[in-house]
Amino acid sequence: MREPIERRGEHGFTLVELGIVIAILGVLAALVIPNWARTARNRKYDPELSAMFTEISTREEQYKQEQGNGAYLDEAQCPAAPIPAGSDFNINCVNPAGSTWATLRVVPTDSTIRCTYQVTTGVPPAQPSAPAPCAASSGSNGVTGSWYYVIATCDMDASGGVNATFCMSSWNNDTTAQRLNYGS
Repeated sequence: MREPIERRGEHGFTLVELGIVIAILGVLAALVIPNWARTARNRKYDPELSAMFTEISTREEQYKQEQGNGAYLDEAQCPAAPIPAGSDFNINCVNPAGSTWATLRVVPTDSTIRCTYQVTTGVPPAQPSAPAPCAASSGSNGVTGSWYYVIATCDMDASGGVNATFCMSSWNNDTTAQRLNYGS
């Protein structure tokens, strides 16, 4: 009696069928895992952005009421460049003598930050020139009263390549980060 050409395993699968299933799973894994890793990596920045935008917004409003005579305080970019491993915001931005970040009394929820932050302010008749989608409405009146916007820049893939940029503005009454781009 001749042996059958196909040998079925204990569960009724041939080696060819099993190989096809493994190949399909491999292709799916090759497509899904990099996308999942990129999403997970990018999401680690969301809590920092939300916390820092809320903190800066709160401190700008306090400054405007207490010391600014109705105006906000410009803040230089700090740190100088995004640091994917993190930088101590208190040491690099708040503690240097004469720091406007100290004047603003910014206290981050986590002293280690990965992104840079810069605040640009103005008073009428000057109108903000924030990048889209943070740009002021193009209505005939524009932004009335003093204004500010914050730009955050993050090196989300730690490559030093295209940085992700986020914006938050006083005229939107929202501390949610508006994504200008999400990096490479």
